[in-house]
Amino acid sequence: MNGNSSQPIKSTDWTKRGLWAAFLISALITALLAFKGANNKTGTPSPALTDGVASSFSDPENIQPTLDNDRLLQGNSDRPGFKELNLDQTIYFLLTGLDKREWEGDTGPGLTDTNIVAFLDVQKQSAGLISIPRDTFVEVPKYGPFKINQAFSLGEAYGYPGGGPALLMESAGNLLGTTIDYYIQVDFDAFVILVDSVNGVEVNVQEKILVDPDPSVKGDMKKLLPGKQLLSGDLALGYVRTRGTAEGDFGRTKRQQQVLIGLQKKIFSYEVLPGLIPKLPSLYQELYTHIETNLTLSQVVTLAWAVKDINPQSLQTTVINRPLVEAGFNSRDQYVLFPDIERIQKVWGDMQQVAATPVPEPTQEITLDEHILEENAKVAVMNGTTSPGLAGETADFFIANGFQITEVGNSDKFKDQTFIYDYSGNPYTIQALLDLMGYSQTRLFYRSDPNSTVDIVIELGADWVLENTFPDPE
Repeated sequence: MNGNSSQPIKSTDWTKRGLWAAFLISALITALLAFKGANNKTGTPSPALTDGVASSFSDPENIQPTLDNDRLLQGNSDRPGFKELNLDQTIYFLLTGLDKREWEGDTGPGLTDTNIVAFLDVQKQSAGLISIPRDTFVEVPKYGPFKINQAFSLGEAYGYPGGGPALLMESAGNLLGTTIDYYIQVDFDAFVILVDSVNGVEVNVQEKILVDPDPSVKGDMKKLLPGKQLLSGDLALGYVRTRGTAEGDFGRTKRQQQVLIGLQKKIFSYEVLPGLIPKLPSLYQELYTHIETNLTLSQVVTLAWAVKDINPQSLQTTVINRPLVEAGFNSRDQYVLFPDIERIQKVWGDMQQVAATPVPEPTQEITLDEHILEENAKVAVMNGTTSPGLAGETADFFIANGFQITEVGNSDKFKDQTFIYDYSGNPYTIQALLDLMGYSQTRLFYRSDPNSTVDIVIELGADWVLENTFPDPE
């Protein structure tokens, strides 16, 4: 939120419907980013998993949504059921996008080719997202090892209690060591509708990229050039679906989270939100056949108000990438990513430990500068961007402000965001660095490494290139 106030909104049915839509847009929009490239057919379940299955499913087009506060928005009776909402505890969501490939005549249950697990901690005012690549080889309860994007199809095909969503929730939860509370599932159309409803989303395109705005039209490719661009719904869809870059699926998951953050910022901007509210009734009518969840309307309204004050900048995002997974082939000769479960669960756990812990106030006998000198922290500055010399320039800036920089170098991979890692407990130095850089404690992580030669590591991300606090040249 940007701190601007607005007039109270009357509590009408349409307002509740609008809040439902706004909540999905802002807090759980990641589900809308889970889309598969139209030309990629790898990872499809064997014919035994799809043949003759479609006739057993409900037709969502023939099921009207309910607006009752205590009813679930679901088009199939075999789904995860109601669960009480407790804002005093961390809440976990599974966010997926279902690719039914209807333009190719596919009538099976479909695949969920990108799966994102989100957490929300209202008490700490923190939230985070972890993207699980489609090829991650996981243990699917009752059925054995499969790619994670096949779990939904298995659950639908073989009548698993709670259907595909329940089996996918368990599979993803087992990987992360988390019990997932709620699922939200959407399709292509919902994504385009939502982006267009706010007149597009601004993203900073990192490299020249070809995107496919409409998967039903073959060969209609569009070129996006590097730099900040305002993308319409169809172009944004192509941007988050394409795998045609050097990073493949890993790059796609980064773009999904990039669009998520951009869209969340725009939704809750003072310029957009007032104009969006009058559109909410028609937006709801367009969306309801494209979204499914085991949240009730009253729960969604409650979550909407709980989420609205969380700063989008505090949203933590990460992608399960190498070395957390290792590429290889399974016994069925399928390309898969073998996960290091222990390390993945450590990363997921660390994300949830970030909290804005207040720094102890200095006493009158010792000043803040003296506290920092007493800590005598050794700081390393690493460049995770494509801007040469950024680490050295930043190190000089820190030295000029009294910090002890003992190492300057390059990060092992590109970073979208800047993060600070504290290895030995230096609260005053850390807070002073955060204040100098203009960041909150959501950028701070704690690590333990007895072999570390420094106390603090600062990994500079692409955001620091544009948002650094260097003094303006005279």
